[in-house]
Amino acid sequence: MSDKELSKPEELPKLVKKQVPKLTLKEAREVVGVVSSQVSIRSAPYPSPEEYERYHHIDPELTSQMKEMVYKEQEHQHKMDDEYMLKEYSLRERGQYLAFGVFILVIGLGAFTIYQGFEWGGAVITSLGVGGIVAQFLKKR
Repeated sequence: MSDKELSKPEELPKLVKKQVPKLTLKEAREVVGVVSSQVSIRSAPYPSPEEYERYHHIDPELTSQMKEMVYKEQEHQHKMDDEYMLKEYSLRERGQYLAFGVFILVIGLGAFTIYQGFEWGGAVITSLGVGGIVAQFLKKR
């Protein structure tokens, strides 16, 4: 939809009527009037009671459809939040397993280096490796 299509004030109600055929042109004008006069940013999922009354005046089924849309959106948001939490938990769990594996590897390499006669080298490898892993766990988010 281009700006040229909506250049005249009467075009928007006609477009609304075209999208919702059971509305009369007068009702479509009322919908456009309500929407254009009540443009606001809301944090609540429901319109105000005054807005419900206006929508109910236009079409009594519209308010129940709006409520159903809010319920479906809420269910979808809860599902997405659950999936996010599961993925976040899985990622953290995997990170802990990998960190434990690296920890064991560093300890083993340090012990092997010490066993080969390079005590200082083994101590440095072990302390730097273990220190890096411990620092990651203690790092604040």
